[in-house]
Amino acid sequence: MDTCSINDLIFEKVYFSYEEKLNKKKIFDNFSYKIKKGKFTSIIGPSGSGKTSLLKLISGIIKFKKGKIKFENETLQKKLKDVSLVQQSSSLMPWLNVYQNIELGNITKKNEKSKKIDKIITDVGLQEYTKFFPHQLSGGLLQRVAIARALLFKPKLLLLDEPFAALDNLSRENISTELISIIKEEAVTVIMVTHSIEEAALLSDEVLVTGLAPINVIKSFIPPKSKNSDSWQKLGLRKSLEDKCFHKYLKSIRDTSYQALQKET
Repeated sequence: MDTCSINDLIFEKVYFSYEEKLNKKKIFDNFSYKIKKGKFTSIIGPSGSGKTSLLKLISGIIKFKKGKIKFENETLQKKLKDVSLVQQSSSLMPWLNVYQNIELGNITKKNEKSKKIDKIITDVGLQEYTKFFPHQLSGGLLQRVAIARALLFKPKLLLLDEPFAALDNLSRENISTELISIIKEEAVTVIMVTHSIEEAALLSDEVLVTGLAPINVIKSFIPPKSKNSDSWQKLGLRKSLEDKCFHKYLKSIRDTSYQALQKET
C-alpha cells in the first residue's frame, strides 16, 4: 500500500473467533491492515472469508478478543458514533413511513432537522415516496431509505454490506452513482463488502481480495492512473466495460480472485 496516515482505519493484530461446540472457528488471527481515510474501499472474497464479520467488528456489533482497531488515531470504541452500517436487508421499521424511517437517523437540533432530512431525501431520489410504508416499496427503494438513514448520521465511516445485492442492474447502477456523488461531497470513508467484482472495480479507490478465514488480504488493487479511469463512474458499468483500460483492470482482479479461491479449495 501507499504511505499511511495515523488517521486511517488501522487494524493491529486483531484476533476473533466464533465459539463452536468442539472447536473455535478463527475469523481473524493476528490480522493487521490499514485502510485509507476518505477513500472508497471494496472487499471481495469467497463466502465464509470473514468479510461481513469485519464490518461487524468495525461497527461494534461483535467484539474482538485481542488486538487494536483505530480510526483517526483513536480506539474504535471512542469512534462508534461516527460509524454507520448499511446491511443487505434494509432493517426498516414496518410501521413507519419513509420519512419517519429516515428521521430515525437524525441527530441534529430540531430547527436543523427538517432541512437536512429534505436534502438527503432529494439526494437519494425519494421525494415522491416520503409517505410510503416499507411494504409498498421495491428492493431498490428500500435500500435508498436505508442509505439515506445512514447518511443522515453524517458518518465519518460508512460500512456497506452487499448493499445492492437484491437489486436489478438498472437500480444498482442508479443508486451506486448517486451514492458515489454524495460520498465525495461529504468526504466519507467507505468500506463495502460485495460479491460483484465489476461493482468493486467501478466504485472503489482500492479493491481488496481476501482468501478464506482466517481473513487475509491476498492482494490490493488501485485503478490505473489514466485519462479514462476518472470517467468510469460517470460512464456507468455498461459503458465502462467497453473501455480497454477498465476491462484490463477488471480482468486482473477477477483472475486474482479466481486463483485465490482455487488455492483454498
